[in-house]
Amino acid sequence: MSRQVTPPQGQSGSLAAGSTNTPMSKKQSGFESYSSAQPMSRDERFIEMATEISSYVVGPMPVSEFLDTFLRPKTQPTRQKVPSHTTITKHLKAYLDAGAGSNLKDKYKELPVPYLNLNGCQVEALKTICSDLEVRNTSDNKDQTFHGYRIGPDICVFNRGSSVDIEVTQAEIMIEHKADKNEDPFADESEVSFVKESDRGKRVLGQTTVYATAHQASQFRTHAFSVLVFPADARLFRWDRSGVTVTKAFPINSNEFVEFFQLYNQATPEKRGNDTSVSIPSPENEMKARISLELDANVPLAQLSVGSEAYIVSSQGYMNNAFSPLGRSTRTFTAYSISLQYNVFLKDSWRLDTQTPEHVIYNELLKNGVSHLPTVLVGSDILNQTTLSQDVLGKKPPWLKVQPKPLRKHRHYRISLNEIAKPLSSFSSTKVLVTAILHAIEAHSAAFKAGILHRDISSGNIMIYKDEGLLIDWDLSKRTADEGARGPERTDPTAVQNLTDDVESFIHVLTWVSFRYAGHNMKEGALNHFLTSVFDDAYYEDGLAKGGRMKMNYLMSHSELTETPFDNSILKGLLVNITDKIATRYQGTPSLHKEAKGNLTFLNHLVNAHKETLEELKSSEWIIDEFALALKSPDWPANDGAKKRDIKKAGTRIKAQPSSLKRKSSEDAGGKRKKSQSTTSKK
Repeated sequence: MSRQVTPPQGQSGSLAAGSTNTPMSKKQSGFESYSSAQPMSRDERFIEMATEISSYVVGPMPVSEFLDTFLRPKTQPTRQKVPSHTTITKHLKAYLDAGAGSNLKDKYKELPVPYLNLNGCQVEALKTICSDLEVRNTSDNKDQTFHGYRIGPDICVFNRGSSVDIEVTQAEIMIEHKADKNEDPFADESEVSFVKESDRGKRVLGQTTVYATAHQASQFRTHAFSVLVFPADARLFRWDRSGVTVTKAFPINSNEFVEFFQLYNQATPEKRGNDTSVSIPSPENEMKARISLELDANVPLAQLSVGSEAYIVSSQGYMNNAFSPLGRSTRTFTAYSISLQYNVFLKDSWRLDTQTPEHVIYNELLKNGVSHLPTVLVGSDILNQTTLSQDVLGKKPPWLKVQPKPLRKHRHYRISLNEIAKPLSSFSSTKVLVTAILHAIEAHSAAFKAGILHRDISSGNIMIYKDEGLLIDWDLSKRTADEGARGPERTDPTAVQNLTDDVESFIHVLTWVSFRYAGHNMKEGALNHFLTSVFDDAYYEDGLAKGGRMKMNYLMSHSELTETPFDNSILKGLLVNITDKIATRYQGTPSLHKEAKGNLTFLNHLVNAHKETLEELKSSEWIIDEFALALKSPDWPANDGAKKRDIKKAGTRIKAQPSSLKRKSSEDAGGKRKKSQSTTSKK
């Protein structure tokens, strides 16, 4: 039986100051940023996003229960009747009827009075229920792009008084309007699946998911609301890092629709989804931060709290590695420490509630003498910010006709580190590259002896600091004494991550980075095909994204490696040696017919050698010895640094399954990741 392995993860920024590229990844979440594949078309992206998100949808929730659960103040346990807004609903119905034609954008502009205020005029009735909000037409937005895709929801709700040319990245609520009910992604009465399988429905669900991803990736939010409108009815969405709760379709001219905006207008920042641990820095601290971070006066800044400490960061642009609204949603910053008065590294994420906080792991490793780790300054959960989708599902509501995946609780978390390191792909020489990975392997080995297994080896989690390596991102690590299998969301819930899995991942990291950035003569079209077919290989089965067999096939043959002349023969020799050895995992025991041809003595020799190699693979010592031996060579080139290759333009994109939620499922389950991914990204 073939085993799935973990390819390199993307290093979107990681500890790097000023890094903006997101390496190859796992799922949608880093698939295009770091892979060699050609970008997906808009429809392809939407359909794949819909396929991935569909298992994390909780619905159809009655709209009244949705409002009670997420927006109504707890001091009002019983629903209060909303005043009848006859004029509003009348105008709203007229707006919807008028917008039911094919050219929606033109009709938006022509509508003179609509409740949704599309032409920028103020509607007096709206002011009475939404004094702090205003609604604008954003369907013609041309400036906002997210990973190459234009983000232009038809309508956005903003805080009142915002500038006329406001960007959708400052939106409070995104609203998408569809003229055809057949584009509804959901079937309320279905006993088989709440999410439809039609391409039309998937495109709309995928579009809504991409917009929700961009919404949260451009702001400091704990969750976000969105609305999907059809000619006669609508659905409300609440997105958090665990899942998305969707209402049953309800009449658009009902009081509930008006009440949603009324309650949102009255809601506290916390209920709206604003991260209240983020504030505006004082003028004095802002000036110091701009000088230290070397930022112009027009770059917006935000102050983030971590326990009793505070850090100032740039809040401009999208979070680079966000390709899904779910999961850990890690973003990283070069941050100015107000107390230390110099720049540090700051990581913001949504950790699994069942996982040990990362700073606790670092402290334990430090006590056990593990080296090649960054220096922790402070780590802390942020306020009491947690996801709620799993709680809705956990109550097993009677309206839930189809059970989605088990959803895992996430908790908002930040950690600051003293070192601001560089991504592995920025190596100044191949010797520095190999040295950095060796140091990471040594840290991994020492941690394992101390009873902790990393379980998240990727190119993004190995950093270069002063030409040495640091192994970071221990938030998915596991104590070896805990022999439990993976979480329920994993593709194989019975499989247990082990040391050899992590060691194999180190080999994938060196392979990927060497082919992608080191000197060799493989043509770019062939390189594009090789990296895509091997490291992006995946497929869907039973609603789960699973890694394909191409990485295993590569390890067993590795013809691309043996047939490609590398500029550095020492690097190639190291790759060949470690690939040959790890391939033994996938080779059966030598047989008399195939190997020995009747020679029993030779057969016994092969069988014993096979067993010895398998036993050797159970530790890290063999790969440490291979790296150390290679580094002893006096013939390493001095300046063969990383090469920039625009391989996205070479060859034809191989349609492979990205995996936005593939990464999420592995993160949420706390188990082994099947595809490479990018966990950190400089904003």
